[in-house]
Amino acid sequence: MLQLGIDLKISLLYKLPLTLLIFALVFNLNPKYFLALCCTLALLLLGPLIQLASKADVSFFIADFSNAYKMLMPISIFIYFGLLAMKWKEFTTIWLERILFSNFIILCLNLFLGAAGLGRASYTLRDGETAGSNGFIYAANELGATLVILFSFTLHWCWNHRPRLYFILSIFTVLCGLLVATKTAMLAAIMLIFLIPLANERERFFSLTKLKAIIFVPIVVVISVIAYLIKDLLEALGLYERFLWVLTQNGVLGLIWSGRDAYSQDLLTVYIDYLNFWQQLTGVGTAGVAQYLPVKYSAEVDAVDTILFFGFSGLLICLTFYLFTFFKAMKQFTDRDSNYSPCVFIGSLILLFLAQLSGHVWMSGTLGIAFGGFLSLLWVDKNPRRQA
Repeated sequence: MLQLGIDLKISLLYKLPLTLLIFALVFNLNPKYFLALCCTLALLLLGPLIQLASKADVSFFIADFSNAYKMLMPISIFIYFGLLAMKWKEFTTIWLERILFSNFIILCLNLFLGAAGLGRASYTLRDGETAGSNGFIYAANELGATLVILFSFTLHWCWNHRPRLYFILSIFTVLCGLLVATKTAMLAAIMLIFLIPLANERERFFSLTKLKAIIFVPIVVVISVIAYLIKDLLEALGLYERFLWVLTQNGVLGLIWSGRDAYSQDLLTVYIDYLNFWQQLTGVGTAGVAQYLPVKYSAEVDAVDTILFFGFSGLLICLTFYLFTFFKAMKQFTDRDSNYSPCVFIGSLILLFLAQLSGHVWMSGTLGIAFGGFLSLLWVDKNPRRQA
């Protein structure tokens, strides 16, 4: 619909009521956490509200409100399932698995449609040529981040319950990464198929094992083959000319960040040189950024965008939540009885880097619901590990 020039805000129409429903459920389970979520939302919107009061365009505030509730979506879902698991742990476990498997099936269906030539291309090149496919998911980087958590969970489940099918699923994972054709999706797909088995060694993760030796050889082979065939691979994907152009224009850093380093520098200059203390603390929203950078309002680097839109307090909220869940997973995954922490640890680790390399993680509507459910697996992690 967006490609046809029709924007009905369908995503907002169902995700916002869903978020409000989760707030209501949290209130029913524990009003204290509901109050904390409301205070967090108010704190995030303080800077944008000040800008709105300064006669900023309402459309800017709508965009900021959308970003704020997208940031809160995984946090609220994580809190909701945590409260739910305290009372009905088995029920919570069953439904978290159903949610993630359902999302995985929908994602695969979308990728199949993309492979069939339907939907939207990841890149539009010269002379009308395209590369990669998002299917019917609009943002390629959000699709790549969603691929990370859903394939991380599914690969983990397959390794523990259907190990004979793991190789087939690994090939499928790499093919899906190549189909999306973003750097992050391709790299993450390759990392997942090797890191998930290693993390599943749990208490033996930091020891030299036969599995590590077996995996290390394919990694060396894959890296060698990619290094040898990288030119042919990029040409086959239609990305070779774009790769050379970016490398020539922006260097290695520009290639890694796809020009986001320049946007990040511009936004941080605004934050440091032009905003006062209170604006730095609460943020200025997209309207405040537009006063200084009227062409592009975001760097697509989550930490940079967050500190401009929602201030240091917004950045602190995000870092606190994602570092808390990451370290919780890191602490739990070496326990031999951990059921889900290995995949949460690997998925969280990759997304912490992706959030700063390609953005669209902390403020992603596509990722938010699945990410909240994925992190909520930490609440039901201490079940005895089921055998294949």
